[in-house]
Amino acid sequence: MAPKSLLGCRDAALPVACFVEGRASSNRCGASSRRAFGARILPARPPAALLGGCTRSVPLGCRTLRLSHSGTERCRTPAAVAERMTSAEPIFSASYDSGVSTIVNKEGSQYVVDISLADPKPAVLHWAVNDWNLPPQEHWPAGTNQIDEKAIQSPFSEGGTLRLVFNEASCPRRVVFVLKQTAPENWINNGGGDFSVQIKAPGLDDVADKIYTAEGTYTHWSLFNRFCLANELLDAADAVGPEGMALIMVWLRLSTSRQLPWYKNSSYQSKDIAHVQKTIAQRMADKARESRDPECRLFARLGLAGLPRGGGDGDAIRMGILHIMRENGIREGHRPGIEDHFIEQWHQKLHTNTTPEDITICEGYLAFLHSGDWGDFWRVLWDNGRITRDMLATMDHPITATPVHLPQLIGPFQHYLWILKTTHSGADMDVALEMAKGSLDGDLQWNLFDLLSHRDAWWVPGKLVDLRARLRHYREAPGASRDVLLLDIALDNYLRLLVERMEKSSLSGDDLCELTSMVMRNALVTFDSEDFSQCQSLWEKVKAEERWSKEWGIRALAAVQRTSVSLAAFGDRMYLLTQPFAERFQRECGVDFKYVQNFGEEVVRGQPVFTLSALLQHLEPMLRNSAGVGSWQVVSQAEAQGRVVVLDSLSEVQGISFPGPTIVVARHVGGMEDIPEEVQAVLTGSSVDVLSHVAIRARTQKVLLASCYEEWQLDAVRGHLDKGLSLTVDPTGAVNASPLDASSGTSAGGPIKGGSPDQLQPLRIPKPRGSTQWALAESDFAEGVVGGKSGNLAKLRGALPDWINVPTSVAVPFGSCERALKDGANAEVAEAIEAAQRELDAAARGEGMPPALHTLQTLVATQLQPPSSLASEIATAAESAGLVPKSEWAEGTRGWDQAWSAIRGVWASKWNERAWLSRRARGVKDSDLFMACLLQQVVPAEYAFVLHTAHPVTGAKGELFGEVVVGLGEALVGNYPGRALSFRAASPGNGNSAVEVLSLFSKRSGLFVAGGPTVIARSDSNGEDLEAFAGAGLYDSIPLRPLQARPVDYASERLFWDTAFQSELLGGMVQLGKAVEKAFEGVPQDIEGLWADGKFTVVQSRPQVL
Repeated sequence: MAPKSLLGCRDAALPVACFVEGRASSNRCGASSRRAFGARILPARPPAALLGGCTRSVPLGCRTLRLSHSGTERCRTPAAVAERMTSAEPIFSASYDSGVSTIVNKEGSQYVVDISLADPKPAVLHWAVNDWNLPPQEHWPAGTNQIDEKAIQSPFSEGGTLRLVFNEASCPRRVVFVLKQTAPENWINNGGGDFSVQIKAPGLDDVADKIYTAEGTYTHWSLFNRFCLANELLDAADAVGPEGMALIMVWLRLSTSRQLPWYKNSSYQSKDIAHVQKTIAQRMADKARESRDPECRLFARLGLAGLPRGGGDGDAIRMGILHIMRENGIREGHRPGIEDHFIEQWHQKLHTNTTPEDITICEGYLAFLHSGDWGDFWRVLWDNGRITRDMLATMDHPITATPVHLPQLIGPFQHYLWILKTTHSGADMDVALEMAKGSLDGDLQWNLFDLLSHRDAWWVPGKLVDLRARLRHYREAPGASRDVLLLDIALDNYLRLLVERMEKSSLSGDDLCELTSMVMRNALVTFDSEDFSQCQSLWEKVKAEERWSKEWGIRALAAVQRTSVSLAAFGDRMYLLTQPFAERFQRECGVDFKYVQNFGEEVVRGQPVFTLSALLQHLEPMLRNSAGVGSWQVVSQAEAQGRVVVLDSLSEVQGISFPGPTIVVARHVGGMEDIPEEVQAVLTGSSVDVLSHVAIRARTQKVLLASCYEEWQLDAVRGHLDKGLSLTVDPTGAVNASPLDASSGTSAGGPIKGGSPDQLQPLRIPKPRGSTQWALAESDFAEGVVGGKSGNLAKLRGALPDWINVPTSVAVPFGSCERALKDGANAEVAEAIEAAQRELDAAARGEGMPPALHTLQTLVATQLQPPSSLASEIATAAESAGLVPKSEWAEGTRGWDQAWSAIRGVWASKWNERAWLSRRARGVKDSDLFMACLLQQVVPAEYAFVLHTAHPVTGAKGELFGEVVVGLGEALVGNYPGRALSFRAASPGNGNSAVEVLSLFSKRSGLFVAGGPTVIARSDSNGEDLEAFAGAGLYDSIPLRPLQARPVDYASERLFWDTAFQSELLGGMVQLGKAVEKAFEGVPQDIEGLWADGKFTVVQSRPQVL
């Protein structure tokens, strides 16, 4: 066991107050095995000696916790338990400062719980299962006695070990227990609560319901009770995962900000709150160090950041105020002396409800003693703790009196302030360093004290990051004290303050580059993240190059954008994990809505790493200037007029009709959305790939679609909310806005035009003739039997040079879904589909998404059964084409289940939202749309690309435009966050064919094939890949096995750095584009392809719609 100074256990063990029916009781309970908690009695708790009764209590905090999902060895002795915990991973293991160790293993069909004592004194385990429920008798070890209707006691062996065995079918979620030493009698608990052995991962509701019930319904509740419950639930929350620890963090933060009450008809002794604060703080520090999930570690750190350190000498808080009163002649009760009702009232609070607020009260009182001005007291209370008169007056022990000015008390109360801080302070740099210094080496101590004594010096930010990097070793050491982590949190917060104070607009580009590097390095000292580590590695490599050339500017801009994408993903994840819990606290516990409304955003903005976002906002324009890139990226060019609508996401208005021409300003555009009728322009702050599906749809509909990287420019457009604007694109590529005249509805561009932006004409789609076969070989792909995707690939076979491959494929022809519905096995499904289709046909326009869409998709994707010969025919065709051995797709195999699920998914995508909206806008009946399915080999790509052999924005023929991503192409066509590598070139034979790189990769993730070769089921309808209508991305393509998304490390990505390789690879793409265009008799093409193992492959080509 580590030395106590490293475990944060220097403070004496303190008993916990006894509560009966939620009220503080001065009675000590003797033999009852129940303990009341909050406003209700929780049954089957151990005798109240555990809670501070007639015998000594030894409450203890958990030091080590490990969670995993493997391990089968048996542990029967303390040594065996210790050995087991350092070898194979158990399901659950924990070690406590008391010498209690627990470990859970799965052995066959049984769960085995081994509990051991480092000091094997005579003892029994007082235990139950789940929430203090009586364990089934078949699980009682030998010698077990039932104590009451809830709890039992089982003896330890002479060696201090005990084994509990549970059958899988009847195994509880957890075992809860305390220890009873029998000679002499002594109860040992876990920091005021129970020990808990988590056998099966709990559900989130198991944790959340207990919290919300206590906070929302208990009539006797206090900060002390809250910390006890948090201590009890912490292991379960960690076992739940990030959601569980996010809940704990939100709960504790609401408590810290006093949005949850600290005093509600409940009292406790100062020594008890000191101990329970110490326990929860230490256990949160342990979780921040040892939880398996990095997000759990981060939320534990965030939860600890607002907690008091606890410990210290809790009795000194109660006795210290008495000593001051007595030594300075201040009246106490009937004892004569100076009449000071303020000190008397505060003394009553300190005696029964001391909290971290007492630090602020003491600071305010000292300000008054120094100046004699009572206004200084209230000023300090507000500035230091946001405490008001009403808050003091409404405490369980109100403070309403005005003190007597006794300046002789300055010295005693300065000392008393330190006593309060040793228990109640949290991430305070000075207090934390004083408390943590014993755990640090002498040189680090000296440097930290030196930094604090020069905290305003210019060199402090860089030195602070260096010292935090050294401190990390100590805070991550086994058994590290909470004070070390509290010190680290305080230093991290101070660095953020220093960076925020800097006048960034006055910094040079080089200064911003170095400051960005420092803040990124600091972020990785705070938390572990492969994503941010890749961002830092990329930035350090870029920063080390000669700066401010155009080529460097493009590279540096990509690195900054890559980091911005990661920051956005981090922020979105934090928000989604925290905001719903805060809103539930508002609904169920009465937390002020004004505080909850932006809770998740404030959590994000409160992260020290958030300062990086502000730095990048100042650095990015400089990099754009260096790269020769403007603040606008126009991906679909058109003139537009309309009323301004502001949205968070374009997806919010799917299926919605606007009353007239509309300009949408959306924070986010995902890439697969439909652009509603009447929308003439979409402006967004998110990146949009020029060749993504949404971009192609925008160009088809003649909608202006543009990304803006200067937030103030978008804000200027947002400022015209509900007003008319005219938008044009100038020769530099910038979008210019001019207000429309309110009375005439005109501007320099003329009156607001009615109708949809491209005056969409009804689309006529070819009627298929179908086939009597379930599967077709490529040689049988024919017009009217399969769609344009299959037909174009068949045409390319043999028409391309040898260095360009076409993947193997087979097709399930038009009419197959309709034939399957006529099969007797699908009679009920067919009837339900007909009813849902009638409901869909009757749906009103512009009122959102009809429920019938979801019904139709679900019926086809999950209920449709394969006719008897379908599986065999498809498997035979796939084997003949070399896709898979027939046995892998034999009916009843997992391979066939995957194939059939993908085929049905493609058919069902006929009724996805974007496809249905597009058909309705173009006047295409659902009954006229037929879906073939192309089953195609997936080639594991190193790079995927999309080429337009005519420029997609200008329409210039002979000017090829391409975009490239690492991995498979869905990250590109699906507009995954970040930019693709983009380039343009004149096709060979049209003058200069030099390739110009316009941007480099900044996408956070790439998509990759996992688990060996696979197949993708591609949509191939009669309503896409047409000469006049691309229909890009309207219908779904589904891989039989999910693709794997993982962060891309551009610091080591060859195509990012090697300009010679760039020229070779992109030049090959230009040649490929020309070859494909030639195969289609010079018609400009929209090509999707990939590069792997030095070879190019074309996976599809369609006529480019100009």
